[in-house]
Amino acid sequence: MKLYPLYARGIKAYCSNLIVDTQEDDIVYFMSICGYQTAVKGILANFLEHNGINLMIERKDYYLTRSYLNYTFHSKKLPSGLLHTIILPKLALPNNDENKNSFFMFTDSENEIQSLFFRHLDTKTDTPLHPSWDVWLWNKFKEQDTWLCELTTLVGTLKGYRVEFIPYQLQELIAEAIQHKEPEIIQCMRQKGDSHYELDFS
Repeated sequence: MKLYPLYARGIKAYCSNLIVDTQEDDIVYFMSICGYQTAVKGILANFLEHNGINLMIERKDYYLTRSYLNYTFHSKKLPSGLLHTIILPKLALPNNDENKNSFFMFTDSENEIQSLFFRHLDTKTDTPLHPSWDVWLWNKFKEQDTWLCELTTLVGTLKGYRVEFIPYQLQELIAEAIQHKEPEIIQCMRQKGDSHYELDFS
């Protein structure tokens, strides 16, 4: 794991993971910090209070700041006595209801991205969804212009995604897929009558 120094008003800690906005690489959506307890808390305080922090990566200097979103942080004291803290938007937490049409995902596993996406989406929409639709939904979201955005990883191996969707358009996509009897959608459904289908969770 490669660490990069973080600075804020004379305070120094180290960054092991950093994910930023795709368009503005100074806006932080995920950051992992480690160092002495007082230093990590000082960096965290500056960040949360909208005071910028500096990071140098391969001779390029970044002036990092928070977005308008609400953040949460989680800290753990390491056996060495150092403190490890991660900072991320509250919209990345399961069952967060600050915005019903938006969420974040962070993972280091390619294999779990689509299932993680489905679990988040299922808590955000009132539209009934079936777990077998995870790949179909992922691909449909990617086809929309702004529904699924992969964020930029500057430090570490984590990948981040920001999801923002329009509920009634999602309902229309699913209804259209049922009408056209797309296999990925109707394979988990029972037919009732000539044109009516219902989800089968058995």
